[in-house]
Amino acid sequence: MFNHKGMILLSTLRIFVLMCMSLVVSPSAFAFAEAAISATSKTTTMIRYCVDPDWLPYEAIIDGRHIGISSDYLALLTDYTDLSFVLVPTSSWRQSLALLQQGQCELTPILNQTPKRDEYLSFSDVFFKSPNVLVSLKTQPFLQGFEHIGQRTLAIPKDYRLVEYVQTFYPDIKTVLTMTEREGLAKVANGDVDVFVGSMFSVNAYIQQHGLSSLKIAGWGGPEDELRIGVVHAKKDILEQINAGLAKITHADHIAIYKKWHNITVVEDIDYSLVLQILALLSLCIFFLLYRTIDVTKYNRHLSEHNKALQQLQLELERKNNDLDFLTQHDPLTKLYNRHYFNQTFLTDARQHDGNNICLIMIDIDLFKAINDCYGHATGDRVLVQFADILQLSVRDDDVVARWGGEEFVIVCQHVDIQGAKELCQRITQELQDFSFDNNIKVTCSFGIAVLGEHEAIQHCFERADMALLQAKKTGRNRYCCA
Repeated sequence: MFNHKGMILLSTLRIFVLMCMSLVVSPSAFAFAEAAISATSKTTTMIRYCVDPDWLPYEAIIDGRHIGISSDYLALLTDYTDLSFVLVPTSSWRQSLALLQQGQCELTPILNQTPKRDEYLSFSDVFFKSPNVLVSLKTQPFLQGFEHIGQRTLAIPKDYRLVEYVQTFYPDIKTVLTMTEREGLAKVANGDVDVFVGSMFSVNAYIQQHGLSSLKIAGWGGPEDELRIGVVHAKKDILEQINAGLAKITHADHIAIYKKWHNITVVEDIDYSLVLQILALLSLCIFFLLYRTIDVTKYNRHLSEHNKALQQLQLELERKNNDLDFLTQHDPLTKLYNRHYFNQTFLTDARQHDGNNICLIMIDIDLFKAINDCYGHATGDRVLVQFADILQLSVRDDDVVARWGGEEFVIVCQHVDIQGAKELCQRITQELQDFSFDNNIKVTCSFGIAVLGEHEAIQHCFERADMALLQAKKTGRNRYCCA
């Protein structure tokens, strides 16, 4: 809102302009000027807000200034609403949460909704999503999820939603709470803990910023972040205005913010003792170069090697990002789409698929455990890869094949009726009979087919296909059953 002096100045200017307009312009132009000046005097509601001061690229406080993804979204909301936002600086996310509970902060711009936070915050619509990932040393195996952590030690930042999630669903995992994501990643790099879990975007930024090339993405870390704006209950009446402002943000705006902060590198927290050491060393080098000019050549050679090492590190980080993008949607063994992709693309889509003739086919390799027991898991993995290749060769280009888990697969056939789905199952069965697997293993599978009904949610159709698969296995395997 304007201060008192600002209001006096604006009123004086308004009177002066109106007097001049009344002398030299027509009544219609005078009325237009009156409306334009009145619009500029519109008051806004000032909202005090807190952020996580060390959570790039989402948000941070650098030199007392709020930067990051949430800062850009608040700037857009300032344009699209009658709200203005004033930062209340804090030194930690825990302090920000405490000020929100005390009412000294009225809003925080980007966080997950949890039952505990519902006690003192009301939440806007979701405006940004991001998966959480597990991070380990390169020497560790891929874990894929929390269920494979076993006896390893897991680091989680304090006061993050993931702490509640792990304590609720995986209470046996040994956890170590850290103050920040940066501290958790450093503990993994130093060997103090085995695994860290955090947001994919902030983890990626920290790895690039600090050159933690010994780390890798080892799997998915629970539910993805669904980030919202949190408002204290006393101010929840502004949520309607906030949601309306979020709805005005265009797809191009979202993409621009993502590109701006993706793979961002920020230099912060200067170690002045290190600066002094570098300056002292530089002084010695200059003095030494006065007498030994030949060292200039050696120094240039050293810089050239250092630049090559930096370029190699950049290429390695780019490869990591490409591997992460692929891991987001694909099974690392069979290279088929994975369960996460299937859930995001089909099961979580609440829209109806009327008139699309969609068929779901659930597939289970018969007696696969016996193959592992008799020939070993290495042979079993090769059979899975060969089986996946047969599925890919048997379906059409428009069909989607995904590995659901273990020896289970799912095919989504679009614009196909029940007869077409049956013919596909018969074609796959014949391909399996003709194919020569490792060690001359004979592989068969069972199918469960369901056609998406009119006005039926695809989740319900998937459950029917799963029941049909169970019926095929119960009635002798190596066959298909229709829901």
